[in-house]
Amino acid sequence: MKFGMPTLLELETLEENVALAQRLGLSFVEINCNVPQFQVDRMDARQLRHLTETTGIEFTFHLDEYMSITDPNPKIAQAYLESVLESIEFAKEAGITSMTMHLISGVVFTLPHKKVYVYEKYPEYYLSRMRIFRDKVTQAIGDNPVRLNIENVGGFADYMRQGLEVLLGSPVIGLTYDCGHNHRYHRVDWDFLGGHGDRIAHMHIHDCKGQQDHIPFGDGDIDLVKELAFVEKSCPRAVIEVKTAESLEETVRRLPRYQIKER
Repeated sequence: MKFGMPTLLELETLEENVALAQRLGLSFVEINCNVPQFQVDRMDARQLRHLTETTGIEFTFHLDEYMSITDPNPKIAQAYLESVLESIEFAKEAGITSMTMHLISGVVFTLPHKKVYVYEKYPEYYLSRMRIFRDKVTQAIGDNPVRLNIENVGGFADYMRQGLEVLLGSPVIGLTYDCGHNHRYHRVDWDFLGGHGDRIAHMHIHDCKGQQDHIPFGDGDIDLVKELAFVEKSCPRAVIEVKTAESLEETVRRLPRYQIKER
C-alpha cells in the first residue's frame, strides 16, 4: 500500500506539499479541491505530470464536498455533474487515477413529529439523477484508469444506500473508506462497507477519539493495525488524513509500529 498526504492549508502551493511528501517518504499528495487555488481551471495538468516525473510524487483528487449531483433543481444538478466531468478530463490529462467524492444528504424538513429528507420523500427523482450521473461518468472515463470513489462520512441513509447501489453498477465507480469517520459515527456504515469490500479502492486513515477525528496515530481509540489489514488486500493507496504538517510528521513517525504488528 502507498501512503500519501492531503494538501495542507498551511502550505500554499502544490510544490510545497510535494516537498513535504518527499521529505516524509510518502508516495502521493491528495489535492483538496475545496480551496480556490486547487480548482481545475486554476491548475495546469502538464505541471502535475511534470512534478510527478521529476519528484516521483503522484496525485489524487478530493472533489468539492458539496457536489449536489441530485439537486432538486436540475440546472444545479447539471452544473455539479459538469464540474465532475471537467475534473475527470483534467485527471486523465494529469495522470490522476483516484478521485474521492462525498454524497450529500440533501435538504431536511423538520416536521412536528419527525425529520424528512427531500430525497427520502422523492426517491425516484433521486435515483434517476444517480443513474444520469453514473452513466455520464462511466462514458467520460471510458477505458482510462481514473476511478471515482464515494467516501463514507456521517452515515449513508437508506435512500443514499440505494443510490450507491446504482453508482456501483459502474465498474469505474468505487468506494473510499474513511476509518476515522466509521469510528466517529459508531460504525453505522460498516455493514455496507464490509459487504462491498471488493469495491474499496481508496482509503483515508487517521485516528479518532470520541467526536474528535483527523488526529495523529496513537492519540485515539482506533485499532489501526486492524484497519490497515482490512484494506490491504484491495486498496492500493491510503491518505494519512491529518491536517497539519506537525501532526503529519508525528503520524508518519509512528506508522511503522502498526505495520510491524501486522506482519
